[in-house]
Amino acid sequence: MMFIGSRHCPHCGTVASPATPLALSALKCPRCKVELSSITIGGESIRECQKCSGLWLEVAAFERICASREQQSAVLGVASTVPGHAVNLSAEPIQVSYIPCPQCGQLMNRMNFAHCSGVIVDVCRGHGTWFDASELREIVEFIRAGGLELSRQKEKRAIEFERQELERDRLIATRVMIGGSSSDDERVGGLSAARGLLKFLIE
Repeated sequence: MMFIGSRHCPHCGTVASPATPLALSALKCPRCKVELSSITIGGESIRECQKCSGLWLEVAAFERICASREQQSAVLGVASTVPGHAVNLSAEPIQVSYIPCPQCGQLMNRMNFAHCSGVIVDVCRGHGTWFDASELREIVEFIRAGGLELSRQKEKRAIEFERQELERDRLIATRVMIGGSSSDDERVGGLSAARGLLKFLIE
């Protein structure tokens, strides 16, 4: 460890040399199969496909963008300089397909970011996330609009509701064991209603 600006190592006296980032390994676009270019946005190294404008972010880089408003601003700044593409209304609907991770080659999971953003991204839990054109910008806009906090609150409400329903079921079971009355129809109806409400909260 050295202080920034030190010319020599305080322990051994060796002349300090500037650290240089390791060269990124060559990866290919999971859709176009062409080699991804390396770009830097807000200090983060990102891979971009020059053909389809897709982006590949490793796990740590995406987490830092989600947590840093400065880096989010950089993403939005880059997005605002990219010319928009004309929409072809006669084009065929895009078919949903699972694409391989650029690093390990395993098929990635398609996930709705934060479960409620409406932006479907392709995720390899061990390596990173693939964003088709404009998806990273849409996620940043969702985060800056408070979407992550709303998602957390919604998840907390769902968990609390499920906890209350489990406690209710436990009390009903206890009442039945000590000789209380609780009809099967009442229990089934209550559980069905609970599941329906829980599904509503999650969706």
